Amino acid sequence: MELIQSKHFSTEQIKVYKEEYEQAKPYHHVMIDNFLEEDVAKKLSQSFPADELFNHPKKDKHENKLEGDRFDLYPDIFSVLKEEIAKPQFSAFIEQITGVKGAFVTDDTYGVGIQKGKKGSFEDVHIDFNIHPEKDIQHKLNLQIFLSPTWKAEWNGAIEMWNDCVSKCKKAVSCRFNRALIFEVKDTAFYGYTKPLECPDHTERKVFSANFYTKKEEHDIAFHDTIFTSCKGTETKPSFISSLKKAFKVG
Repeated sequence: MELIQSKHFSTEQIKVYKEEYEQAKPYHHVMIDNFLEEDVAKKLSQSFPADELFNHPKKDKHENKLEGDRFDLYPDIFSVLKEEIAKPQFSAFIEQITGVKGAFVTDDTYGVGIQKGKKGSFEDVHIDFNIHPEKDIQHKLNLQIFLSPTWKAEWNGAIEMWNDCVSKCKKAVSCRFNRALIFEVKDTAFYGYTKPLECPDHTERKVFSANFYTKKEEHDIAFHDTIFTSCKGTETKPSFISSLKKAFKVG
């Protein structure tokens, strides 16, 4: 591995991460600080594309942020990192920490991408889609790498992890520069960043993200899309592609 600091792959460090992941509340997760080589993290941050190159803008009552996966249009460093986390060595690293066997990323719009949030950006509490919308594979883990070097806690943007009845935020993971957050995807793993960003106009919340999949644990798992909810345990509402299961005959 060239872009990720080698210290994270030692037997001793993996053991520490595994214990942290297994013991974490309200659901399994682990934070890994100083994840990338420092010069790599800085280059990624400085190379974030212009707004118009984010091909999946999200702006509705549930979220306000930019998402993109046009790596063919982005600086090469983004493609190099995408290739690195797709390597078997990184999959083995993920498996040793989380116990999720055979995890991999897909080379499509549901695999690896980048996110950008400006002043006012937010993301309501939600659970992620459980099955790939176009392939019969199960979404098991998320990886987020935070890439805003001057980010301050008072600007908000921390990943809020909520209890399974969505009545209380149990933990907030700050988006510290060059921190990686790995967390499980399941139907009670609610998260988001509900407080609108209060950063200066020229500052952005930058994230490199990846979804990890496995073969389906059970053949009869029914697809559901991303589901947003209020923060009071009230009725959940599917997002904009809830009909994809039927369209793609998934599940």
